[in-house]
Amino acid sequence: MSSKQKIFLKNFCIFFAFIPVVKQELVLLQVLYRHGDRSPVAIYPKDPNTESSWPMGLGQLTNEGKEQEYYLGQLLRRRYGDNLKFLNKTFNVKDVYVQSTDYDRTLMSAYCMLAGLFPPTKEDSWNKNITWQPIPVHTEPKKEDHLIYLDNPCPVFTSKMEYFMSHDPEVLKVKNDTQDLVKYVAEYSGLPATFQGMMKILDTIFCEQVHHKRQPDWLNAETLKRLNYIQKTYKVKWWYPTHEIAVLKGGNLLKKIYEDMQTKLNTPANLTQKIMVYSAHDSTVAALLKTMKIFNDRTPTYSSCVMIELHDNKTVRILYRNDTFTDGIVTLTLPGCTEFCDIDTFHTILNDSMPADWRKACGLSDASEQNFKHNVLGYSVMACIIFLLTLLVVTMCCIYQRQRKQYRYMELPTDMAES
Repeated sequence: MSSKQKIFLKNFCIFFAFIPVVKQELVLLQVLYRHGDRSPVAIYPKDPNTESSWPMGLGQLTNEGKEQEYYLGQLLRRRYGDNLKFLNKTFNVKDVYVQSTDYDRTLMSAYCMLAGLFPPTKEDSWNKNITWQPIPVHTEPKKEDHLIYLDNPCPVFTSKMEYFMSHDPEVLKVKNDTQDLVKYVAEYSGLPATFQGMMKILDTIFCEQVHHKRQPDWLNAETLKRLNYIQKTYKVKWWYPTHEIAVLKGGNLLKKIYEDMQTKLNTPANLTQKIMVYSAHDSTVAALLKTMKIFNDRTPTYSSCVMIELHDNKTVRILYRNDTFTDGIVTLTLPGCTEFCDIDTFHTILNDSMPADWRKACGLSDASEQNFKHNVLGYSVMACIIFLLTLLVVTMCCIYQRQRKQYRYMELPTDMAES
């Protein structure tokens, strides 16, 4: 290299060294996480561990689960508060919105997570004996929650799942290979001798193992090995086996997330929040990731967490923590995009994942309208009946009072009056 080339290269490097680096700033964080450790939601008929084995009740957050969610809150505080200085130390309702499904375990998980995310400062302290402050958590009745509660009716989803479970070659092979296991489990558990019946026992056994509950002799090492393999390999994978099916469950939430990002960029006055939090279930986390085409079919662990960051340069980054006991966070990249994905590209890639009309996609529109008409008709008939009954009662009361008055003031016959 000649001396002139060396001088040019040196000046070139110096020139670019002094060009200011534009630092992108976080403007919105949207978080979806799974609740913490819980008791089983049900026990099987011949389970030696009865409901009384779980003092808090079935389907409830355990002390371990409370600790897991509290730690998640601390993790988010360290990352987005202490390190990035994005979240304020003090809670402000304009900065934070939290929504939970209408379950005890998700509501309690939200309170525990928020205790770690917003420990009371000196100004927030209201009782010297309690290092905690109440922070509002919103929820909706299950029948009205089509965002993060995923068990509401969706006929198209049900139809597609029934077809998949009865026609998919992998499903059929697994069912064929486990016929002996299905019969064995049914005999000793009291559950139906079907593949679906066997699948129901998986969660109960998992919870009992985690909490070191006594297992019956028939659940020997080989049986547990086979059941755990099915749980790990197929259970979550078959929740939403195709993208089309996943969209029917996760598309509504993804659409809300995208719309909130657009609002934050275009009309920030309409969305003052810095962080939007959703406290939900493993099925909710799996549905969102599958809908976004970035799910690896591994069960979202307790307190697993999806973080979707929106930056002021109109880029989106997706982070995922699927480890209950560590801070391990990985970046998830949309197919065909980079770590910091331009929001327009984000929309192009996921446009088919956000149904314009979820009810219509589920096949609910006509049925809902028909149900509405039936309800209106029913209420109208009921109102008419009540009105007529009321009118009848009032009329009878008037007649009764009238007759009573006439009886009270009726003159005695003359012959009786003179006797």
